[in-house]
Amino acid sequence: METEAVTLKRQLTLLEYGTCSDETQAKALFEHRESLQPYLKEKLLTQSFDGNQIHIRAAHFVGLMPFSGANQTHWLLVAPKGCREDENLGLLRFLELIALSECNTPPETVPGLEAESGPNRFLLFLAYHYAKLLRDLCLRDFRSYYRHEEGELRGRIRGRLRLADYTRLAIRGKPHVLACRWDEFTVDNWDNRILWAAARRLKQVAASFDPRAAALVWRPFERLIPWFSAVAEVPIRAEDFRKSRLGRTSRYYRHALAWARLLLQGGDLPTGGGQVPPLVLNTHQAFEKFAEVVVRAAFPEKWEIEFQKDVKFLERPQAQVRRPDISLSDPKKAVIAVGDAKYKEVLEHAADDKLATGSDVFNASIQHGDWNQLYVYMRLTTAPCGFFVLPFWNKDGNHVEWLDQFEFAVPPCDGSARVGVLALNLLRPLGDVKQKAAEQLRRWLSPSVSPFAAMAGNRNGEAR
Repeated sequence: METEAVTLKRQLTLLEYGTCSDETQAKALFEHRESLQPYLKEKLLTQSFDGNQIHIRAAHFVGLMPFSGANQTHWLLVAPKGCREDENLGLLRFLELIALSECNTPPETVPGLEAESGPNRFLLFLAYHYAKLLRDLCLRDFRSYYRHEEGELRGRIRGRLRLADYTRLAIRGKPHVLACRWDEFTVDNWDNRILWAAARRLKQVAASFDPRAAALVWRPFERLIPWFSAVAEVPIRAEDFRKSRLGRTSRYYRHALAWARLLLQGGDLPTGGGQVPPLVLNTHQAFEKFAEVVVRAAFPEKWEIEFQKDVKFLERPQAQVRRPDISLSDPKKAVIAVGDAKYKEVLEHAADDKLATGSDVFNASIQHGDWNQLYVYMRLTTAPCGFFVLPFWNKDGNHVEWLDQFEFAVPPCDGSARVGVLALNLLRPLGDVKQKAAEQLRRWLSPSVSPFAAMAGNRNGEAR
């Protein structure tokens, strides 16, 4: 066993919900499970049987995780599921998924990408997209604002004297110290500190396993240094995001801060080894947000679209709620449809050879409990329509697959009820996938939704 541990490669790659393809390395990785405990505890990794052998398996988090073994820091790269067919295309589509989920677009090209592989390629994708967001922000809406400062009197009074603090200091034998408070109008504010910390985080992670990668990752940020040179380099924690102000008033800051949060979120997670925390992105969360983007694109603004809305299920001593992923209401506030996005459940139940079509994914991953859940959602909200949103991966397949050959024996609400499955191909250009999926969803709901019927009648009248 010790020999296997010593021969463990410095960099290992797993696919989402997959194990190491090299059996020897998979066994060696399992032998280092004590070093991986922080990730197992946070469910970034799991343990499961593959045949008769227990292995370390990835979960629905994509990214880089350092761990210690044989007196050396190792790196575990969890690649997106689409990399099974094509590494470059899988990473590109994953970046599109994250970007569209945050309502922005990824860069069309990444210089030097063809010569890189593994962690370098992953970090380059992230760096060039994030640098693009910062560059747009700097050119169009880079801001300063007033920051509260406190300090001591140095030569002249600045701001307001804090006499109570002065009295306390005088009692302690420091009568010459005058405490002041003032407002500083500066680019060194918490919004800019957070944004620049995310850029430094990418460089730090890259430098920890490859100095050359650090130079490549930092290259797109070099032209931004004049903008951020006056911004203090301070460690950023999760609670520091509450100090952000500009994301509420500027879409450029809002988009950049959303990505900064993604890049910095691993900083609060425990590390399996070394000084660098993991850099991980939640693909299940990204897919749910992409499903929200699709639904928003399908319907006009006057419709109310709510996500993860609490619906009362049980009252009094054991009060409970149920929370549909998607709830769609017409302008009269009547719930028309509820939807449930499935991602990690798909990867948990469907083998790799069952991920190429929407039909295969549906048959392999939607369980009895999923139907029960959708039925309860429709019953509680009195929605006449319910649907699942699923992923599949096929670079040559259709952008979208729609399945609607289902019918409840007893409708969950008065009148007829319709259910369907919207499957999204995550290996086709996701801008096109979003458009085609929105069209399909709108077309499916239109027969039973009065505003759509009215619009169709108006068009027919105009034609006549």
